Amino acid sequence: MESIYVKKTKKTPLISLDLTENIFQIKGPSFSEDILSVYDPVISWMNENLPQLENELTCELYFTVLNSASHKKIFQILIILNGFMDRGKKIKIKWYYDEDDEDIMEMGEDLTELINLPFDLVPIAN
Repeated sequence: MESIYVKKTKKTPLISLDLTENIFQIKGPSFSEDILSVYDPVISWMNENLPQLENELTCELYFTVLNSASHKKIFQILIILNGFMDRGKKIKIKWYYDEDDEDIMEMGEDLTELINLPFDLVPIAN
């Protein structure tokens, strides 16, 4: 398995899956018009490679902007992770948000109610 690294742009987040550290990060803005090209390759990689994962995976999500299309893709990623956890994989989610960003915080809260994953909401001081 190879790690993933997708560079951050003005409209798309950094996406990194470091298999040496077992940390999956999505960090930054996520509001591209072509969000499928951003997330679909990552989703394909996850479906192909995560079954081989042996150690706990920590997923760190930190969005500065998250549009509805991106939110749907993040939900899809979390559903995939939930499926792997149901098959015995250890997965932990950390949802970071700026402490004054109620929208991103509420998106994280909503996801905790929908997904059966260990989910920590982590405020970041400005």
